[in-house]
Amino acid sequence: MQQNPNTPDTKNFLIAITASLLILFGYQTFWAGPREKERQAAVKAQQAQIAKNPNATAPSATAVEKIVPRDQALKMTQRVQVDAPLVKGSISTFGSRLDDVSLKNYKQTVEKNSPDVTLLSPQGSEFGYYAAYGWADVNNSNVNVPTPNTVWKVVSGTTLTPTTPVTLEYDNGQGIKFTRKIEIDKGYVFTFTDSVTNNGTAAVKLQPYGVVRRFEEPPPAKSGANHQGTVGVISDKLSRLTYRDLKKGKSVDLSSDKGWLGFSDEYWLVSLLPKQGETFKANMKAEDLGDKKYIYETSFFGSAHDIGAGQTISNVEHIYSGAKDTNTLEAYGKQLNLPRFEDAIDWGKLWFITKPFHWFLIFLDKNIGSLGLAILAFTVVVKVATFPLVYQSYKSFAKMRDLGPKMKEIQEKYKDDKQKQQQATLEFYQKEKVNPVAGCIPMIMTMPIFLALYKTLSVAIELRHAPFYGWIKDLSAKDPTSILNLFGLLPYDPSHIPLIGVALGIGIWPILYGLSMVLLQKMQSTAPQTDPTMQQVMTLMPIMFTFMFASFSSGLVIYYTWSNLLTIVQQYVIAKRQGSSTPIDEFFTKLKQKKGA
Repeated sequence: MQQNPNTPDTKNFLIAITASLLILFGYQTFWAGPREKERQAAVKAQQAQIAKNPNATAPSATAVEKIVPRDQALKMTQRVQVDAPLVKGSISTFGSRLDDVSLKNYKQTVEKNSPDVTLLSPQGSEFGYYAAYGWADVNNSNVNVPTPNTVWKVVSGTTLTPTTPVTLEYDNGQGIKFTRKIEIDKGYVFTFTDSVTNNGTAAVKLQPYGVVRRFEEPPPAKSGANHQGTVGVISDKLSRLTYRDLKKGKSVDLSSDKGWLGFSDEYWLVSLLPKQGETFKANMKAEDLGDKKYIYETSFFGSAHDIGAGQTISNVEHIYSGAKDTNTLEAYGKQLNLPRFEDAIDWGKLWFITKPFHWFLIFLDKNIGSLGLAILAFTVVVKVATFPLVYQSYKSFAKMRDLGPKMKEIQEKYKDDKQKQQQATLEFYQKEKVNPVAGCIPMIMTMPIFLALYKTLSVAIELRHAPFYGWIKDLSAKDPTSILNLFGLLPYDPSHIPLIGVALGIGIWPILYGLSMVLLQKMQSTAPQTDPTMQQVMTLMPIMFTFMFASFSSGLVIYYTWSNLLTIVQQYVIAKRQGSSTPIDEFFTKLKQKKGA
């Protein structure tokens, strides 16, 4: 028997959803979780062999034989200390590298004595990651130019602060002196002013370059919605490559006179800021060292400078090393004339919705004083704004539910003849002037809004370590409670237990979300289901979503739970106005009957 084309294929649709959820659950349980634990264990014992590569876009790094503790790596070279309001660390005289940066305003965990977030680390330590500037000999005239491996001499300054710059110097022994003045502002930007004095007898042609290198992938982001990898805007084109892309050999080569490029982590950014207004060539790539080891690199070459005998030229470049805070990025974009610098944040394909949503969320946070309450208030505003759009959907759901008993009669009457059952159902819909699909169309139209909300809550650094009421100390982390840790009373995370950890690590908020979904599902039920498979699918969906949401950030789960509750209230009010019954009414009716009995 052929299915009536006018009847929606709900069964296959729900089966597809359930299959997708099963795949996601299996991936998290049997692949992503164990793989991440293996990766973290490998980091502790990993030894990196970084080989020289004279053909690299920028001069390559010196090879290291083994990974050493970060404190030990910091002691291997002479350093100039950095102490600014937002950052601390040091600059190595080896290559004049910016390879030690920690962020004072951001801690690694929510614990009281947690150390600061470490952003850059010396090569040879775990998660080696540095930024540097240098010069290239354009004419290959054997000029000894400074590279990331050149040892510079400190000529003035002992500690870099916003009021005390430091000056480094390198004499190449060929009559050319390189002087580098390094400054830092009260935020996250380092300024490198390079002067080259040619005391020789022949002219030289030199080209400035900048490079950011990292020798290991960062830990996975809490949310898959956040891009991690290279990022930049060159020629007004936003370019992003993940670490998987880079390992596959993908690269970016673009030229422009405006732009920036670097590496984006979940909440942090290290970016080269070339001199704007002068043409430069930018590159993003990975160097395959073999044995599953890579050097990830972003770099650029600036405009060449002719330096005659007795002449001095200067060049100014910048490095951003800090948090991906929207206001900060926008301010630096205006100050340094950087195109779309705020797009270092991954706003997604719905950026035209995500950006204003983020602005409004932060606006509510500043006026309410709590980001958690701002999320709840934001959800109310969205529900009110979309109410006219979904009103017809709710009316359709309510009417279809009231027609459920008559639909069941048709199903029972023609249970042995599916074609007649479908025909009778279609005639019944026409007689009652209802369209079962009409209720879904407005709901589909609201999907971009809720996807943009998901993206907003995933990329907002403001959620990181932001507390909510009760046991939620970090809105960007998953709910820490579970049955095995007595819902947060014991300092233990059962999600690390193989196989069963995912099931046992479900917190209170994901459970509340699952319960709200069950009630919402009953409120939206249009007719009794006679198909056992469909009944099982409908029963499993809240359970599967509960497991899936267990790994989501608590801010997202709170938003979706609150959204479900508001939807239930909306549907209840509409149903009462339409004179329709609801599962809530039926529950209280049964409760009264039991008490009367």
